[in-house]
Amino acid sequence: MNETPMVLLTEVIIYSAIGFLTFVIGLLAGYLVMTRYYQKRFMHVAAACRDVDSIEPLLDELERES
Repeated sequence: MNETPMVLLTEVIIYSAIGFLTFVIGLLAGYLVMTRYYQKRFMHVAAACRDVDSIEPLLDELERES
């Protein structure tokens, strides 16, 4: 095994950077998916509140979430 410590350190840095970037991309993708999901649910509840002319659908949604 003739690898120098500098090569091993470079590999560790590269793999750490790849892992960090993968983690950040996962966080961003999760944030975007959850934002769109809850925005869609909010629009559905807002339309239900408008149709019924009451906040009862909003209260039902809050009860379902908790």
